[in-house]
Amino acid sequence: MVAGDGSWKLDLFRPWVLDEIINKIIGVPPPHPSSDGSVRFDEGFTADGGCVRNHNGEWINGFAKYLGNCIVLEVELWGILDGLNLILDRHFEKILIQTDNIEAINIILEDSSGSSNSSLVRKIHLILRKIEQWKIQYILREENLIADCLAKSVHTRRLGLRLFENPPLGV
Repeated sequence: MVAGDGSWKLDLFRPWVLDEIINKIIGVPPPHPSSDGSVRFDEGFTADGGCVRNHNGEWINGFAKYLGNCIVLEVELWGILDGLNLILDRHFEKILIQTDNIEAINIILEDSSGSSNSSLVRKIHLILRKIEQWKIQYILREENLIADCLAKSVHTRRLGLRLFENPPLGV
C-alpha cells in the first residue's frame, strides 16, 4: 500500500502486525540489492521464483526452482532463501528483501534470534548474520510480476535452482 508520494500506508495492517514490524517495513530506503519471490500452485506442484537486482534496481539474475508440495509460506521462504544465497555469493554488504507475503515478513522479523522451529527461517537467519545490513520490505503483488513470471516458467519436476541471465520479455 504505497501512496502517490512513495510513502507507505500500512494502517490497514496495524490490528494484526506489531508497530515495531510496521516501522521496519516503512523504514526501508532504496537503493540496495534486492530479491523477491513468488509462488505457483498446480495440483501439488509448487515453484518459487525471484530476481536479484543491484543497488540501481538493474537486473543481475533471476531464479526459479521446483519445490514439490509446500504451503504458501514455505514457498515464499524458499524464494527468500534462494535469493539470499545468490546475493551472499556476490558478497553484497547491504541488501533489501522484497516479498508480497506479510506472513513471511512477520516470521523473519519476529524470530530475529534464529531459534525458530522452522529450518527455513533458521537458514535465512544464518545468512542474514553474514550480511552487514539488511531490511525486508512488503511489496504489492502487482509489483512482483517478474518473480511471478519466473515461478510460472517452471514446468517440470526437475530438481535444482534454475538461473536466468536475462529478465523475462514483456514484463
